[in-house]
Amino acid sequence: MRSAVLVQACLNGSRGSDEHEAMPASPQELAAAARGAVAAGAAELHVHPRRPD
Repeated sequence: MRSAVLVQACLNGSRGSDEHEAMPASPQELAAAARGAVAAGAAELHVHPRRPD
């Protein structure tokens, strides 16, 4: 029996860009990070979208 593996990319969590300069925050940054994660093999995304403020 083969085991299945699900790769989930957690793009930003509760952290903000003030904690790490590469943390995606804007919709455009999240979309780019999501595209990169899927291209790298992620099958699922977990994001915390935020308002600009």
